[in-house]
Amino acid sequence: MKIVYLLQNGSDMRKPPFDGPAIHVHHVIKELEALGHSVKFIIGINHRIYLSSDLIEYKEIKTPQLETGFPRFVERVLRKIQTILHLPYAGYFESRRFAQACINHADGADLLFERLSWMGYGSVFAAQQLRIPLVIEYNGDPLHDLEAKQMDPKGLQRILSTFLLRYTLNKADFLIASGNGWRTNLITKWNIPSQKIEVIENGTDLISLLEQKDIKNFSQTDPDSINTVKIVYLGGFYPWHGTKTLITAFARCKPNFPNSELILIGAGTGFNEAKSLVSQLGLEQFVTFTGQIPAQEYAPILANADIGVSPYCNWIEYSGLKLFDYKAAGLAIIASGENDNPKTLTHDQTGLIIPPCDEEVLIQALSHLLNDPQKRQKLGQNARHEAEQKHTWKMTGQHIDQVLRKQLKI
Repeated sequence: MKIVYLLQNGSDMRKPPFDGPAIHVHHVIKELEALGHSVKFIIGINHRIYLSSDLIEYKEIKTPQLETGFPRFVERVLRKIQTILHLPYAGYFESRRFAQACINHADGADLLFERLSWMGYGSVFAAQQLRIPLVIEYNGDPLHDLEAKQMDPKGLQRILSTFLLRYTLNKADFLIASGNGWRTNLITKWNIPSQKIEVIENGTDLISLLEQKDIKNFSQTDPDSINTVKIVYLGGFYPWHGTKTLITAFARCKPNFPNSELILIGAGTGFNEAKSLVSQLGLEQFVTFTGQIPAQEYAPILANADIGVSPYCNWIEYSGLKLFDYKAAGLAIIASGENDNPKTLTHDQTGLIIPPCDEEVLIQALSHLLNDPQKRQKLGQNARHEAEQKHTWKMTGQHIDQVLRKQLKI
C-alpha cells in the first residue's frame, strides 16, 4: 500500500526528545514500512507544513494554488471580517491549505491515515478530492484535553469547534481508538457507530531495549534484602496526570518507609509546580526530576526501579503509554482506573487498579507494595511476561495493517 500519514496540528517532532504522540507516530510508521508499505508523513508545525519520507529529513512544502491571486485575496478579506466582527475561528483556510499539500504530494496514495488533531479537518477535504479512504487514529478527545487544561472554547467558538470535530470523525471511513475508554467516548459523545471503531493499543520499545536480566524485579537477589525501593512516574505534568496526588501520597508514606525514593520523568505545564511542592514538603533529597528524556535514557531508570505509578485523575482513558513501558520494565504497577479500565492490567495479577483521584487509596497501595517485596516482584514479572506477548510495536503495526487492508478490501 501507498499510505500518507497525516498530523495537521502537531508538536515539533523533527528532533528528539519526542513526546508521546511523536513516539507513537514514529513507531507506527516504521512498523508499517517493515510490512512493505510505502509511507509518507505530512505534518503541520506552527502554521507550516512539512513532508518526510524517512522521519529524519523534513522538507517544508508550499501550496502555491492558495498562496496567490484570487484565493489569497478572498482569505485576507474574510480574515479581516472575522477579526472586525469577532467571529469564531473555524480553521477553514488552514485545513484547505493542509488538504492541498496532501493532494499535491499524494502520488497515487491508496489511503490517508491520520492522527486526529484539534481544529484540523484538511484530511476530509483531501480524501474527498482524491477519492480514497480516510482512517483516523483517535488517541484522545481533544475537547476533553482542553477542558482538563482549562483552555476549552466557550460560546459560539465551542459550538463551532464541537461541530467541526464531530464532522471530521463522522466523515472518516473508519476509526482506530487507542483504548476502550476512547472507544466508549466516540460512541457516547460523538455518535460514531460501534462497527466503525476498532481498539488498537499502543506498544512499547522497552521490550527490545531491556532484557529480563536487566530488570530489578527479575534479579536473583533476595527481594527482602533490597535497601532502597524506587517509585517511578513517567509522563506529562498536567492536572489530569495526578502528579500532585502522587507527590503528596509519597510524602505521607515516607516516614513509614524511609528507604523509599521517587523519580519523576517527563515535562509539562505543571512541572515547576511539582518541583515547588516537593520543596515545600521538604522532599528534595528523596525526589528526582529528570525532565523529558528519550526512551533510551529512561529505560534503565525504569528497569532499576520497583514500582511504577499511573495516577490519572478526571480522565476518560486510563491506558496510557506509560503503562506499557512500566510493564515492559517489569515494574509493580499502581494505576488509576474505573469501569473495568484500564484493560491492559489485571488487578492483583499484573498491577493494582485503584480509584482515580483518591489519595488515601493510593497511600494504601504504595504502603502495601513498599512493605511486600515478594508482591512487587511477582506483579513486575507477570507484567513483563504479558508485555512480551501483547505489547510490542510490531503487534500494534500488524493490527493497524489489518484494519487498513480491510478498508481497501485487500
